[in-house]
Amino acid sequence: MTFQEVGIAVLLFAGVGLTLICCIGIWVMPDTYDQLHFAGPATAVAPVAIAGAVILEESLSQSGVKAVLVAVVIGVTGPALTHATGRAARIREHGHFVAVPEEMPAGSTPADPPAS
Repeated sequence: MTFQEVGIAVLLFAGVGLTLICCIGIWVMPDTYDQLHFAGPATAVAPVAIAGAVILEESLSQSGVKAVLVAVVIGVTGPALTHATGRAARIREHGHFVAVPEEMPAGSTPADPPAS
């Protein structure tokens, strides 16, 4: 087994293993906000590891460039999707995105919620 084959195996194992752990975490967490914490590594670290394995195997051929582009797209859109999902969950839960009085430190007042 060459160094390249070992590197490919390690990167694939890391990427797929991390994705599997994140999927299990999303499955077992009871709260939407807890589930969102497990979505982050699956969209930030795993695509980079898998793209790295493809680059080690194919170099910067057409397949390697496509793997890098896919990793970049997932890396850019993943955090935005996670933020949008968290914001939508909060709006669904409270009816608005403004902090509720129970969440504010003592002595401060939250902004008025937007008129519906």
